[in-house]
Amino acid sequence: MLRKLAISIAAITALSHSFSAHAESWFEVEVFVFERQQPSVEKWLNATPPKLSKDTVDIITPVISTDITGVAVGLNGCTSTDWTNGSSNCNDPKISNSIAAHPSEVPFNIGANKPQTAYLGQGPLLLAQSQGKFNDLMRTISREPYVKSLVHLTWQQNMQSRRRAKPVRIFGGKDFSKSFEYHGLAVKKPTQTEAMPSTEFGALGNFYEAPKIGPVWELDGSINIYLSHYLYIENNLALRKPTQKMLESSPLEFNEYAALDIEGKKQLAPYLESIPLIQNRRVRSGEIHYFDHPQLGIVMQIRKMAQPTNVKPIDLTERATTSQPAPYTG
Repeated sequence: MLRKLAISIAAITALSHSFSAHAESWFEVEVFVFERQQPSVEKWLNATPPKLSKDTVDIITPVISTDITGVAVGLNGCTSTDWTNGSSNCNDPKISNSIAAHPSEVPFNIGANKPQTAYLGQGPLLLAQSQGKFNDLMRTISREPYVKSLVHLTWQQNMQSRRRAKPVRIFGGKDFSKSFEYHGLAVKKPTQTEAMPSTEFGALGNFYEAPKIGPVWELDGSINIYLSHYLYIENNLALRKPTQKMLESSPLEFNEYAALDIEGKKQLAPYLESIPLIQNRRVRSGEIHYFDHPQLGIVMQIRKMAQPTNVKPIDLTERATTSQPAPYTG
């Protein structure tokens, strides 16, 4: 019975997609981001980290994170498909990756473990490294002096209008979360008192550590591509660099006679600078586009591709185990 039900659902889904297939316009996107490690007279100490919309889709985290999703997702209230369906919690740059173990540095090449094929109605699909076409171009750029490669990935997506388009999150490089918070302030090292939350746990010594919110990536942000007669690319990225900034501090932090002080003081403190790259450009498919910046470079190509014609097959085993009716609770 369950098998017949699953087949019926698949048939209805395929039929509904056949009517809407003409509305889907799929393209392949390849992106290569690198840092230009040259001195610059420009300063960005007052720039803020990128703000991601709630619809931002994360196709990188499922590849680089340790596979503890089954436990972590339950803790955060996310489903196994939330990673690619734009859940606001799963894509919040300050909390998203706190639910899964992640590396201290993102691998430069991001890709699926085998070649992928898009299906109708699917969200952005990360492709395997072998499906990219930038190898020669990246080798040429990487040979240039003062160039540091940050991230390279290729994906396929159905292009939508600007109102319906969902940005794809792009991040790479090192994780600075052990030293800095997402908004740039240095992580406060616990004092001896803070290291022991109560005398009852005094024997733990300095093993107490404040809860970690999530990774603070060297490169972070999103790329939004939408279709409005022409293709448009909106880049919203930031490069994070440790530096120093004059910050106002509480007298308690720098003066043991703080009770005599009324105003806070300014002190040169460690700070994680955000160097923004925010650009919007109309482009043509097939052309290679370069976005220049004093500290960053982005090479992108949007390619025409064979349009998907199939709906993703339904896993009958999974359907049989998840389609049981919920118990009556009155």
